Amino acid sequence: MNFRSEPTDLRVLLVEDDFASVSMFTDILKMHFGFEICSVNTLEEASNKLESFSPELLILDINLPDGNSINFLKELYQKGFPEFKVIFTTAYANYAVEAFRLSALDFLLKPIAPQNLIASVKKVLKNISSENYKKQLETLFLNDRQPKDKKIVLKTQDDIHVVALQDIIHAQADNNYTIFYLTNLKKVLVSKPLKKFENDLSKYGFLRTHQSHLINSAHILSYHRKKQCVVLHGDIEVPVAQNRKQILLNFFN
Repeated sequence: MNFRSEPTDLRVLLVEDDFASVSMFTDILKMHFGFEICSVNTLEEASNKLESFSPELLILDINLPDGNSINFLKELYQKGFPEFKVIFTTAYANYAVEAFRLSALDFLLKPIAPQNLIASVKKVLKNISSENYKKQLETLFLNDRQPKDKKIVLKTQDDIHVVALQDIIHAQADNNYTIFYLTNLKKVLVSKPLKKFENDLSKYGFLRTHQSHLINSAHILSYHRKKQCVVLHGDIEVPVAQNRKQILLNFFN
């Protein structure tokens, strides 16, 4: 039976040192997409293949015997290498995963289910402007290098915004959308639920004070007990739900 869903002659360079993963990736990508695939085990081999194979998609294990593939990609980017899409894989849920989430780039956490690989490939096959993709890569490189002053990629229907976390005052739920309020008085509407951003930003000082509100604790000015609201920079008042009150009080303590 032929399971191929989106045949294409796309060239894929698979950089992976685990034989079982190479076999699984190759079988799935050929069966579902018909890709032309070249697999190598090290970054040195990958570097040698780039010009001769001219891949349009790289699938990179983050940690390889001869180095870190984020640094490898950064060097290629700085050299102005021809553009290609990238999917990272990793067996380690460490700081790098947070860098990917903030930059909105694709990564797959091992062990990888075939359907997750297929979904990730379909996502990168969609039309993303090269300029937007560059912004995402730049955000990844910045967040991977700097433990502080991190940035996040916010995708709207028409554009992509790279925003410093310190410039976000608060975020508000609007059904399955999220509105970000920034220090420059701009608003950014993103088609993802607030819960997703709560998971990504909670470790950076963001507090969920209400079902519909996520605030940046760096912008807190005061807390009104009677009005049950927190006041942020710009005299913005955000409600505090009764079941979230203790979280805010713990922050002040």
